[in-house]
Amino acid sequence: MKNIWGKIVYYFTKALEFIYDLVEKILEVIINAADSIRLFIIPIVLFFVIGIVTIPLLLLLVFTGPGAFLLIATIVVFSISILGRSVLNSFRKVKYVQINFLYDYARYEMEGGVENKSYQFYKDKYDEIQRQKFEEELRREEERRRERQRQQEKQWREFFEQNFGGYSSSQGGYGGYQGSSSQGRPGAFVGFKQKYEEACDVLGVPYDADFSTIKAAYRKLAKKYHPDISKERHAEEMFKKVNNAFDFLSEENVRRYKNI
Repeated sequence: MKNIWGKIVYYFTKALEFIYDLVEKILEVIINAADSIRLFIIPIVLFFVIGIVTIPLLLLLVFTGPGAFLLIATIVVFSISILGRSVLNSFRKVKYVQINFLYDYARYEMEGGVENKSYQFYKDKYDEIQRQKFEEELRREEERRRERQRQQEKQWREFFEQNFGGYSSSQGGYGGYQGSSSQGRPGAFVGFKQKYEEACDVLGVPYDADFSTIKAAYRKLAKKYHPDISKERHAEEMFKKVNNAFDFLSEENVRRYKNI
């Protein structure tokens, strides 16, 4: 009898898995479409807002006829685009936990001797898998970042050599530059200094922070805004900004800034 019940649960889970896979694909299509439409209508919305400020009577179009329909459609598109990833990630967790719980329960009923794990076990396991994926993605991103920093370092080294005659390790604890701002091209440091301080602002660190402080701030923000786990608005955009800021704040650029 248990064997029969186990088979019923097993085939029910197979059907449920098929339905969940289908729903997941539909959600992905809807979210991707909403993202694309949002990018398309943002300029239109901005143009319309400017028009309302200029000609207030245009506001009547928002609450009447096609205008009301377009307003509702715009709100729906933005809501799906902003909240969709969070909903999809939550759905994937539910799918993983329920499917794996039911499959193992079916095996327990059919085979016996197989440990019947709790529902919480699968929730914890999913969280652990996501944590490991996140750490692996951070490791790969770190490798990509190092390559980007090598390219940036080459460009900035050439910049300082052209404007200040090269880098001298005899000046200062971290090294200095041969020449000064009066000997180099006037204002040559301005672009570097501005970009450095903007990158510090993105990571929320003081301008005189050492590299270890900068790295710790980066890892904290990268985890907060990682698109796979973050529920923050504009997480993907912020994740890119955080990575770009950390790319620029290399150990060499930290030393350069402190020697300006």
